[in-house]
Amino acid sequence: MRFAIPPRTRRRIIAGVAALAGSCGAALAAEPTATVVEFRDAALDRYFVTASAQEAAALDAGGAIPGWSRTGVEWKAWARATDAPGTVPVCRFHGTQRSGPASHFYTASADECASARTDPQWTFDGVAFWIAAPDAATASCRAGTTPVYRSRQQGTSPRDVNYRYLTDLTMHQKMAGKATLEGVVMCSPLSSAQVKADVTRFLEQATFGPTETLVAHVVDVGNSAYLAEQFAAPATKYPDFPYAPAGGQATFCAADPNPRCARDNYSLFLVQNEFFRNAVDGGDQLRQRVAFALSQILVTSGLDINLAYGMAKYQQIFVDHAFGNFEDLLLKVTLSPVMGDYLNMVNNDKPSPGVNPNENYARELLQLFSIGVWELRADGTQLPDARGNPIPSYDQDTIEAFAHVYTGWTYPPLPGATQRRHNPKNFLGDMVGVASNHDTGAKSPLLDAALPGGQPMQTELAAAIHNIFVHPNVGPFIGRQLIQKLVTGDPSPQYVARVAAAFSDNGHGVRGDMKAVVRAVLTDPEARGAVKLDPGYGKLREPVLFMTGLARALAAQTDGVYFGSQSGALGQRLFYPASVFNYYPPTYVVPGTSSVGPEFAIQNASTAINRYNFANTLVFGTIAPLATLPGATGTQPDWSALAAAAADPNALLDRLDALLLHGTMSAAQRSSILRAVGAVPATSPLTRARTAFYLMATSSQYQVER
Repeated sequence: MRFAIPPRTRRRIIAGVAALAGSCGAALAAEPTATVVEFRDAALDRYFVTASAQEAAALDAGGAIPGWSRTGVEWKAWARATDAPGTVPVCRFHGTQRSGPASHFYTASADECASARTDPQWTFDGVAFWIAAPDAATASCRAGTTPVYRSRQQGTSPRDVNYRYLTDLTMHQKMAGKATLEGVVMCSPLSSAQVKADVTRFLEQATFGPTETLVAHVVDVGNSAYLAEQFAAPATKYPDFPYAPAGGQATFCAADPNPRCARDNYSLFLVQNEFFRNAVDGGDQLRQRVAFALSQILVTSGLDINLAYGMAKYQQIFVDHAFGNFEDLLLKVTLSPVMGDYLNMVNNDKPSPGVNPNENYARELLQLFSIGVWELRADGTQLPDARGNPIPSYDQDTIEAFAHVYTGWTYPPLPGATQRRHNPKNFLGDMVGVASNHDTGAKSPLLDAALPGGQPMQTELAAAIHNIFVHPNVGPFIGRQLIQKLVTGDPSPQYVARVAAAFSDNGHGVRGDMKAVVRAVLTDPEARGAVKLDPGYGKLREPVLFMTGLARALAAQTDGVYFGSQSGALGQRLFYPASVFNYYPPTYVVPGTSSVGPEFAIQNASTAINRYNFANTLVFGTIAPLATLPGATGTQPDWSALAAAAADPNALLDRLDALLLHGTMSAAQRSSILRAVGAVPATSPLTRARTAFYLMATSSQYQVER
């Protein structure tokens, strides 16, 4: 038999296998708790895992077994069956020297173990460690454990095979082109530190920043219970800011005794304050976080609509519908006079000589708010035609047909005013239909459908929105962007597909259930885990989340003013995106890489320095109340807990590592911060705490959320 692997290479692999197998048992017997460590031989493209400290030390040393190095992947197991109830042994095999695969094989399945022990291609090494078994019917892992996935990489010959075992599903998905995922084969026990780390990561994604109190609560009740609590939490409401006439600032403010009339009514200053106050201290954290994400998908801007009462009404739509149905959200946004004003649906006249319906909203609703420009597979990747070219999801005729649907709508009338064909600008309610200004003809083509003529305006509009809503692109198009906003900038197609499936069916036959979609985003295997090792995983903390995360970590009390003023300096002036394309595009690729990282589009030398300046002021400065704002409180971090821990610099860093970095602080970072903290006298515990916090907050490890 001829092998694709050269004989010298085969001998090197098998020699390593034999040496490692011989030392397995004794080392495990001495270990009360096992850590499984992954090694890789880059030249051979082979992976190997061991729970034996003796084996790991031998591979680290090289010598008789050269070429292997740690990958950074580790996961937990038990060293003995008596370490935990319900454990099962993991059988370890290596390929028989002359005929077997040039690989190791591990299994927690008694059937697989028995079969492999009778297979002449495999040599049984013994029990490598003890583990929890997945549920036989569902392949799910019980509470307190996490799935271990096995993938198989097959070369050109039967012997050229390699197995890999990982708890990070994303790393498997990135290997999809060269390896086959075989599924969950065992369940790794989680330490209390790992549970806490995953909860902290979860709260980074589901809130505006974890706090020590909230982490302790979710560790106690679990992620699912916390989601249920948040789904049931009452929605925060923006205040009912007073109506102010558009274009009438001089007259309106001349009659207003408030000397800050222009600021409070003709800018979004108060709306920004309210947002940040709620983000830092609000109880409905998940709802507010999802609403913020949705507002960056269905975009309007204060550059065009700068009336406080109007933007507050528009942002309230996302708060109210964050956990509702996406079809209802689309209809509500479509009827919003803020959106109507921004994208020209309001006062959009029916066709007449020299007048064609405005196409702006019709185009952006399809391109940016629902389906995108190309036909998609369920996993969000482009669906090609027979020649491999992308397929447009709509054409100009479709835009024109929808534009005719959107005719005849105007601003709601002011209280006591007479309804007109074109009502004056007013954002106090939904747009209203003027039947005489609506195109009553048939609308075709829509998206694989047509609308008959003669229908009531509201009926026709709802039917057109439903036509968009049922398009198969909506789930992957919106789902991918929600993943990007909440979890990671470059999600795998498999992750997108699972979220899109939840959009298609919430498990009870309902499409577009946002609770199901949000739950799918946040509980997906690629979202969860104590640590993520794939180099392309994660996201730059966008400025709003960078600021609120630090404030919440310090249990700060705030009126929101400072955060609103700083958001623009950091590149994300809240509620003032530069265009309908948001502050940054969802497709932005980080320069010098192949990774999509949307938030990096607004990161430059200036905004990076301003992040440091913000952190410096928050940590070392004083943020006093604004004298011209009644009831202003400024912003006050609470340093008491961290200052109390500062007597022991290592304990202080442990605490900050857990809260800010979910236990991933590198040795180099820790050493550097310890030196800086140690240089501060122990008699200045507050300065020690501030120094440590500032250095961690401005580090790349914190700013890139993983």
